[in-house]
Amino acid sequence: MVADQKKMVYYFETALTPNTFWVDLKKIDFSEKASVRKLDLSNDKTYSGETSAEFVVSKPFKFIGL
Repeated sequence: MVADQKKMVYYFETALTPNTFWVDLKKIDFSEKASVRKLDLSNDKTYSGETSAEFVVSKPFKFIGL
């Protein structure tokens, strides 16, 4: 993973595919009213290119207490 903090873009590469994909954080709604979203990586899904539109609505992550 590489983070371009000035342009607010995160780049990813996995060991399972040769594809590089990235998320333009300026395209994601981080407001308080926005729904929780995730990039689904289950079932061997692969991505290529800019993926901010590929995020799907999800339940919030539940932390397990200590």
